[in-house]
Amino acid sequence: MTKRRMSGAERRDQLLDVARDIVAADGYVALTIERVAAQSNVTRTVVYQQFTDLGGLTTALLDRESAIAFAGMGSVAELADVDQMGRGILAYLHAAPVSWRIILQPPEGAPSQVRDRIALGRGYARRVAGRHLSADPDGPTVRMLLAAIEELARLHLEDPGAHPDEEVLTHLRSLVGWATTFTREQT
Repeated sequence: MTKRRMSGAERRDQLLDVARDIVAADGYVALTIERVAAQSNVTRTVVYQQFTDLGGLTTALLDRESAIAFAGMGSVAELADVDQMGRGILAYLHAAPVSWRIILQPPEGAPSQVRDRIALGRGYARRVAGRHLSADPDGPTVRMLLAAIEELARLHLEDPGAHPDEEVLTHLRSLVGWATTFTREQT
């Protein structure tokens, strides 16, 4: 049986999957063109054809993983009910746990592009939270709320059995309740 040749898009996805798995397992310091090529059973030339260099591969990986992790988050951001929003966020965590781990727990040796992407995501989350709380998105209440929510997400991703969905939702309700009450008291 002859093997079907991958299209350029399929090959690109394969290389990005391998790069993602390397970063998730061993950090950005382990990501090299040589390793991606070896683990993909292709030559380095194939990787260079797709991404030009390691910077291009890293940027493409960040673009894809950010898009995967944040897909649909805009629809969750519009929900007013904390439980619906929490369940929506959990659904996105479950759908792309490796992508979220890379974003919420940047592996060792993460390039500045990773920090920049994380900062953009946090800025968006602060604006959404500020809108829901009628609070300054850069103020301490919103920042503390989002830091706590990020930690809940990290705990859940690390060990979903020890930190199941219902526990995350209980904490989320409590945190949003605190932030809402505190914001009201400040005005």
